[in-house]
Amino acid sequence: MDPATKLFADRTLRLTLEVLDHRRPVAQLAAVAEPAVLSAVRTLVRADLAPGRTLGAAVLTRVDVVMVDATAAEVCAAYDRGSRHFALAARITRTRAKGWRLSALRLF
Repeated sequence: MDPATKLFADRTLRLTLEVLDHRRPVAQLAAVAEPAVLSAVRTLVRADLAPGRTLGAAVLTRVDVVMVDATAAEVCAAYDRGSRHFALAARITRTRAKGWRLSALRLF
């Protein structure tokens, strides 16, 4: 796997968690996320539905990337809020025009 792919996944997930914590505006995700993901994150932020948000800021602790093929990768990650551990799953896809993009996101 290309180290740039893992770096993209790490940076994008950190940005996503910062958006979910209301530390960054949702619009900042537009550069790296597909419209469907952007819409879902916007809904989570508006309704304040991020898992465990009352426990404190999310801290990304682990990111694993598995290439599916040359243009797609599955991502699983762990993050902490206070003393609790949480997980997320994502898919990133590479396009010619825009490079890597966050195309799916699931929070647990």
